[in-house]
Amino acid sequence: MSKGLKGFITYSHEDAAAKDELRKRLAVMEQKNEFTTWHDGEITAGDEWYEDISKNLAEADILLYLVSAASIASKNCNKELAEALKRDIKVIPIILEHCDWMHHQLNDFEVLPLKGKPITKWPDQSEGWQNVVDGVRKAVHETQSQAKPSPNVTPEEIETLAFLAFHRGNFMMILGQIDEALKDYLRAIELSPKNPAAYSNRGAAYISLDKFDKAIVDFSKAIQLNPNNATAYSNRGVAYLQKGDTDLAITDLSEAICLKPDNVTAYSNRGMAHSIKGDFDSALRDLHKSVKLDPCDAAAYNNRGNTYKENGDVELAIRDYNTAIKLKSNDAMVYYNRGTAYYGKGEFDNAIRDYNTAIKLKPDLAEAYNNRGEVWLHLQEWEKAKSDLITAKDMGKDIINTFHKDYASVEAFEQKTGIQLPADIAALLTPPQA
Repeated sequence: MSKGLKGFITYSHEDAAAKDELRKRLAVMEQKNEFTTWHDGEITAGDEWYEDISKNLAEADILLYLVSAASIASKNCNKELAEALKRDIKVIPIILEHCDWMHHQLNDFEVLPLKGKPITKWPDQSEGWQNVVDGVRKAVHETQSQAKPSPNVTPEEIETLAFLAFHRGNFMMILGQIDEALKDYLRAIELSPKNPAAYSNRGAAYISLDKFDKAIVDFSKAIQLNPNNATAYSNRGVAYLQKGDTDLAITDLSEAICLKPDNVTAYSNRGMAHSIKGDFDSALRDLHKSVKLDPCDAAAYNNRGNTYKENGDVELAIRDYNTAIKLKSNDAMVYYNRGTAYYGKGEFDNAIRDYNTAIKLKPDLAEAYNNRGEVWLHLQEWEKAKSDLITAKDMGKDIINTFHKDYASVEAFEQKTGIQLPADIAALLTPPQA
């Protein structure tokens, strides 16, 4: 029977009721000796509170961080988080309410409930808490199953276990189960630390979660282990590109092309990097090359469409987006990009249609909600505009900054379009007074 694990609950005392609810919900696991929890409310009079907290945190296998505006503002909560990370303790954030956690270090971890939907936003909060319990139970079982192999296991058996973990990670990536893939790649790396492919593939998984710094660390390790790894250079270039480090991206993508001259993805992404720098001639040269190497690569047409759009060639951009969609009809970003091109042309019905499709394919695409909200402003569909803009804002999109990049100010929008915005929408798009 697997040894039961111990959890440490980090919370703000303003959330004491939520802490008590969590412990009640985890009672079945405690009764089965699967998982017990500790919190600072168990400190009794006369105990050395700081030493008691440190001792119990050091003994913990999992830190359960109850996330609220109060807890992320709490020095003690964040001190406990830092101590857990230093001790390599698994961290599970539990989102209690809407707050700024996506810009906090907690965003680096897989959160509960599902997709970070706050407990307070579940119509039936008991369902939200059960989702948390299911996630904790899964984490406990996975932690138990990932215990280090017995010293009696032979090197050949360890390599076999590493091979199986690596390929299971690849299979999870194909299924789109990125968090599961990360666990498998970690297991493969623990068992076989000198396998460059495991680091490279884990880096690709991190990219899909927008965790670019972690991806860069993994790609750098893969390159250290195999300096001729064109894929690792290409993917690290993508990570740099996503971070905005275009010069580093171009350097890595050029190295990838040098190592593998027919690398379609590297040409396509280097073209995007040149486009971002405003070097449209170099960008189009690379993107033409990528399309020539693989006329069926939807991403290359999408990237070339973006470059045409940035260069003001909207019709050519739409033509490339059309081709990309014919080749791959389920890519939300291509619909979003084409919708933005139509928006720029003033073809608002076409823009709405494309944004609708993008959101259907990728419901968490905040940019699509934001832009669709702006298009509704032009169509004077006030309720739809307000709903989309608030949704984008709740997803973390800076709708004020985006609007002001497009129109400078509410007054500029009204002057340009001849449309008077309702007071509540104007307030939504106006920076707060200093």
